[in-house]
Amino acid sequence: MGPGVCYGIEANLTSKEACEKLAAEIKKLGNEKLDILVNNAGLVGYNATLTDFPEQVWDDMYNLHVKSVFYLTIACLPLLEKASNKFIDPSRVIITGSILGIGNGELKFTQGRGSCALPYSSSKHAVHSVAKNLAVHLTPRGVNVNILAPGVTPVRDSFFDNIDVIISEIPQGRTGNESDIAGAVIYLSSRASSWVTGTEIVVDGGTLLNFKLSNT
Repeated sequence: MGPGVCYGIEANLTSKEACEKLAAEIKKLGNEKLDILVNNAGLVGYNATLTDFPEQVWDDMYNLHVKSVFYLTIACLPLLEKASNKFIDPSRVIITGSILGIGNGELKFTQGRGSCALPYSSSKHAVHSVAKNLAVHLTPRGVNVNILAPGVTPVRDSFFDNIDVIISEIPQGRTGNESDIAGAVIYLSSRASSWVTGTEIVVDGGTLLNFKLSNT
């Protein structure tokens, strides 16, 4: 593989129309083909109590985490199907979920400062369901759909103010980093994962082990 070219396209993915416009731009750039779609847009930043969550937070979480994944995937489907080598080397849709979309309840560190992660975690449960249903419909059409479920992966140093509490719940004793997530995405994008679809790839340093134990 030689050097590639990276294009930036500004888009607001919280509506069907915006997703369709982005797909149209991708079509122009990619010779009407798209090998891999990574649905990675996300929103964090909740600091309200269970009884005092603004309605807008719910709307924002579900619009970006759930609706955008469905509408962008459907808008890009013709491009994905054209690029697919069917079952030998399918096109790929990779959807970023969360370990909070797998477990029931919340991890202790999401309950700090009296805050509640319910809109976030429930939207991630929803997107895991959307992803699995998309896999049912798209896999026979030559498009693999898988879910990447990261654990705590700060995108900046000040992302969490209770980092010691977080690390204490991770068996590997550290949070995730970009390389941890990128490695999983590369695998799901490669020929090595041609026969992998409709599954959840958990990258969390063992965090869910403690999560499951705390809920038994």
